[in-house]
Amino acid sequence: MKIASVDEMRELERRTNEIYGDESIMMEHAAFSIYLAIEEEIGTFEGKRALIFVGKGNNGGDAMALARNLHESGMDVKVCTVFGNVSSPLAVKNLSILKRMGIPVVDSIGKDEIRSADIVIDGIFGIGLKSKINGRVSEIIDMINSNSKFTVSVDIPSGVDADNGNVDGKAVVANMTVTLGMIKRGMLFYPARSLCGKIKVGKIGIPPEIIEDQNLKGEVTTFLDAKSLLPFRPPFSNKGTFGKVLIISGSKNYTGTPSMVALGALRSGAGLVRIASTSISSFLPEAISIPLEMEDSEISLKNLPLIDDLAGKSDVIAIGPGMGTGKNATGIMSHLLTRWKDKITVIDADGINVLSKIDYEFSPNTLITPHPGEFARLTSKSIDEVLSDPLMHAVRFANEKHVLTLLKGPTTVISRPDGRYAINITGNSALAKGGSGDVLTGMIAGFAAQGMDLFNAAKLSAYIHGRTAELYAQGKGEYSMIAREIGDLIPQIIKELIQ
Repeated sequence: MKIASVDEMRELERRTNEIYGDESIMMEHAAFSIYLAIEEEIGTFEGKRALIFVGKGNNGGDAMALARNLHESGMDVKVCTVFGNVSSPLAVKNLSILKRMGIPVVDSIGKDEIRSADIVIDGIFGIGLKSKINGRVSEIIDMINSNSKFTVSVDIPSGVDADNGNVDGKAVVANMTVTLGMIKRGMLFYPARSLCGKIKVGKIGIPPEIIEDQNLKGEVTTFLDAKSLLPFRPPFSNKGTFGKVLIISGSKNYTGTPSMVALGALRSGAGLVRIASTSISSFLPEAISIPLEMEDSEISLKNLPLIDDLAGKSDVIAIGPGMGTGKNATGIMSHLLTRWKDKITVIDADGINVLSKIDYEFSPNTLITPHPGEFARLTSKSIDEVLSDPLMHAVRFANEKHVLTLLKGPTTVISRPDGRYAINITGNSALAKGGSGDVLTGMIAGFAAQGMDLFNAAKLSAYIHGRTAELYAQGKGEYSMIAREIGDLIPQIIKELIQ
């Protein structure tokens, strides 16, 4: 599913208007799409009451065009011009039509009227909002949020930044958002994700060939995407068919971490998984364990000849979780990034922390999988900076460092060096548990070992990883899942995709 930035959406609209020669056609498309989305939710309009709050621009124009459709279907409609007037030519035109139709237009509405309405339409601000909401508009939004039974936002909840999902001041809390043309990328990040309610996409008449020609950078991984990515398993096969993964992980204080990575790799279908570590847990005997010498609580540099031998026999290397950040771990990371720069490599956890201490150059076959804290250390930013716009930071880092970047979070971003990116929205707080990211690292390595493009392996893994938490929560809630149970649920999600 393609998504758009504000600039990309405006360009799509501009090119469509060039074809139509009349911008009002898109507004009529938008109004009827919102009408159909509302009808699907609440059923008949006859005898019901709607209050419609409109701003000065085309977002307000869309809402006023919708008012006509609702009025024609027997709804009692009242429109409130939040700023007392409208300014865009199409908004002016639609306001004039409403007045000629006898639809009440006022410049203020009280909380009692909002409470008595069956539906409230938010058409105050659209995707162009960049300023803080305060004053009278802030008070109106508070009234809507406190008194509305069912709120529908036109295109995006007023107050939300359509590019990053942030809110400066106040924002409407919608029960449903009918976004126009396509999903705006900011809607998929918090706090916006908690404000949009149910999201429906309304058609506004953009020709498919224009969308295709636009070469949009962003996409959301859907069920059908994940289904299409799942690698085929030929019946005439053996363990070598599905690839070999080498896991370099663990230290004196992190003995279970390598097994979590191996669990993800094996459950995702890798044929052979080797763990090279100082301390091997017996939790996962299916993985081949190669004990390494330890020095200063970490994997010793004396093991480099053995690590090189294992790397040469492997299709993918997963490195980092629990390996420490001392001189031994630093030396091993530096060696691998140089000696095995062309090998498919997934770097996580301590491996990323080590990167912040050394000079390095990535190859196109490398993926890093930081959480916001690790990414902050790697980029010398604060965690708050990273969280303020994770998409922008991930895309910029991937481009500047020429590396695939998976920035973990409630909304996960997977970015290519060329600026293209995928967003994953599966998952919940059940994944906020130690070891969860280690399993994800193993999953990515496991799928990549089966011949998948590394970007697609990351997309598929993030989707399945998140779905395990959703499935777990359906039966047991979000509190108690542990990393091992992610591995236990991976087969069910894969079966779900196959069926």
